[in-house]
Amino acid sequence: MTEADPSFPSRLSTGLSSGEGLIWTLRDPTGQDPGNADKRLLVVEPEFASVLKAASREISTLSPTLRSAWDGRPLAVLTRTAPARATGAHVAIIGHITHTELRRYASAIEIANGLLNRFLLLCVRRVWLLPEGGDPNPLKDTGLARYLATVLKHAHRTGPVKLAEPTRELWWHTYPQLTQPADGLTGQLTARAEAHTIRLALLYALLDATNTIGPEHLTAALALWDYAARSAAWAINHATGDPLAEQIHAALARSPDGLTRTQLRDLLHRNHPAERVEQALHTLASTGRATRHQTHTAGRPAELWTTTPAPVS
Repeated sequence: MTEADPSFPSRLSTGLSSGEGLIWTLRDPTGQDPGNADKRLLVVEPEFASVLKAASREISTLSPTLRSAWDGRPLAVLTRTAPARATGAHVAIIGHITHTELRRYASAIEIANGLLNRFLLLCVRRVWLLPEGGDPNPLKDTGLARYLATVLKHAHRTGPVKLAEPTRELWWHTYPQLTQPADGLTGQLTARAEAHTIRLALLYALLDATNTIGPEHLTAALALWDYAARSAAWAINHATGDPLAEQIHAALARSPDGLTRTQLRDLLHRNHPAERVEQALHTLASTGRATRHQTHTAGRPAELWTTTPAPVS
């Protein structure tokens, strides 16, 4: 990217932790403050779980700020000391997270309020084992940098991008299907299918240096969205949307012999009320992810919890 656009590194960042910080980075000029004239920013988060944890804090403005950025609305923070506003911001985020962390930190609130369905969830697995790190310059002699530079110049000059007539017919046919989400958490994670698809089709058209979205661009976008939707279903499969329930389930998975109530309380450092732990266990039981057993002891019977094997798909 730097070879294609030498100014790219100035628009690359990491460490997304607050809505205020994001807005300040892209703020408009005010008074003596020149602000930031370039409103484009790519944030790469190798530990996306930290972003989800930051967004889940009660006083955090990160989630609503990211949602506003995706929707193209002006970003603003109103404080006495440093009010800031960012208009015309164009924010892109690439985050990496394991499906175990996603299940644990993707709360029902962040799934329901639309933060996570503004992301394309794409499952990625290791394909090669490269003990020596592989080729230090795998794109050498591919011409990709020159191609991207040409595409970027074209995109800067391109005006409105329209649907070709055959594409319009295909879009009208597929649109009703895209607007029918699946049930449960998977449905909430894939609720913006039509918006993602048309944005992808636009990108494919620009990569082909045209201002018309052809059927091939929409078909490619639908294929990628299909993979993203199946990735979301796999990643969130049997998830509860309850961070405490996911934490308990992870602990049970590491303990094949099961854990008693006392062991669970000790594991949680007794930081959660008994009623909250009971709610989380009930959630795991009702979703078929954990099973309660009674074991005989010298005194009162002990309650033992174990994980329920996931069904083979």
